[in-house]
Amino acid sequence: MASFAVRGTLARLSVVAAALVAATLAPSAAAQTTARLSFHWGTDHESAIMSTKFANEVNRRSGGKLKIDVFPSGQLYTIRQITGALSSGSVEIGGVVTHNQLASIDKDWNIVQFPGMFTGIEHQRRFFAESPEGKALRDRVMTKANLVHLAYVPVGPYVTFSTKSDMSTVASMKGLKARSLAASERPGFAARGMSVVSLSTEEVYTALQNGMIDSLSTVPTAVKAYSWWDHLKFAQLPYSIYADSELMANATWFKGLPKDQQDLLLEVGREISKEATAQSMAGNAAALKEMVEKKGGKITTLTGKALEEFVQLDREKTEPELAKMVSPEILAAARRFVAATK
Repeated sequence: MASFAVRGTLARLSVVAAALVAATLAPSAAAQTTARLSFHWGTDHESAIMSTKFANEVNRRSGGKLKIDVFPSGQLYTIRQITGALSSGSVEIGGVVTHNQLASIDKDWNIVQFPGMFTGIEHQRRFFAESPEGKALRDRVMTKANLVHLAYVPVGPYVTFSTKSDMSTVASMKGLKARSLAASERPGFAARGMSVVSLSTEEVYTALQNGMIDSLSTVPTAVKAYSWWDHLKFAQLPYSIYADSELMANATWFKGLPKDQQDLLLEVGREISKEATAQSMAGNAAALKEMVEKKGGKITTLTGKALEEFVQLDREKTEPELAKMVSPEILAAARRFVAATK
């Protein structure tokens, strides 16, 4: 009888112990969701800084329920890989340069590549939010790619840089070797008599160093963040194309989150979008100024007849080639929208 009682007591103690362990472990296991945020930007790039701030704010406000781990500098996926990785669920959140990466999902996204089409990033966003055709295009891309928008972390205005030419005339650009990230960049370079080499972000510094390329179009903050200004000495203004970027989540993962966590991601995303957009133009202008003051760079600001030469060139040669990359309907819609809002 004694041994039987002991066995009963031990059994009851085991049940109590198991319950205590379960009570201790269950909250942490159920409470915390972990996610990885991958982006290709170097840690000093403004889009990287704002993306990291997004993760830090979510982590701080979630009370331990949601934790985002940040992987910068292409540690997980490069600029060309991230959209596919997000679509498939290989990573939960990523930084997507929508400007030149979403056209692989729907060719009509090339509408953002037309020089002088939009007056700025927010004007461009309005086309996708307000016009029926633009909204339908954005919805189509997001659905097809299984993506959810979290925040805007714009890259900013595109500038053409060179190691050897001041780019003051069309003739001065003939024969330059340009880096291309997307096919939509090629018509403009070809119109200027430039050759093109396809390179990802991670390959640019070495290519500039060994002379594989001597020119590229990008944002000034990238030239600073990746130290490309060690080689690039000339910049051409004014701005004519504006490159947007977004933090996006895999839609399946996002929709599986508790409602409070979804709301937190979107709330922080709205705040980061506002801050990042406000800082984008100022940050890029500051990077150009720094290039001149610290690196001995020179800026060519086209005006008058010199500017008109480039505008006419793009009108006659660049735009007809870009028009082949979009549907007539989206091009007509964009022109109608711009005429009504510019």
